[in-house]
Amino acid sequence: MNSHLLLSSLQTYLQRHGIEVERVTPAEMVHAMVGWYRSERVDLTTAGTTGDTLLYRYGGWSEGCATGFKLSLLRRVRTQDGEERVDWMAGMTMMFDPSRFSNVAPFSTTASEWQSLEAFVTAVESSRGYQLVTADSPAGAMLEIGGLR
Repeated sequence: MNSHLLLSSLQTYLQRHGIEVERVTPAEMVHAMVGWYRSERVDLTTAGTTGDTLLYRYGGWSEGCATGFKLSLLRRVRTQDGEERVDWMAGMTMMFDPSRFSNVAPFSTTASEWQSLEAFVTAVESSRGYQLVTADSPAGAMLEIGGLR
């Protein structure tokens, strides 16, 4: 398992369902990521794979002179090889003009079991950041991958 395999699986799912990342709304992003998570299950019996989780987070960010507000829904697959634990991630991120979000504290929550997805979706949709972005068009949207050791 690695982030590139996750990304490939997500891209295939999006293409199969006619979802264009550049045009996705926050609601469509949540629907697509939950659909992918449900339909493309990770085999947790594979040696070294210890978790499959959806991770929702938002908050302000800054890189040099660029600032913004990021809203992300990522899939995190955790692997363990001896003492080394790696979290592989792939998902969607939307970026917004930060002016309306300066007083919004960063937030993060996860859903690690598919049976709890309805509660997870409710938590996402009722979060302050999500409520604020539903009225805005994103400045950009992209697929995101990564790995954390």
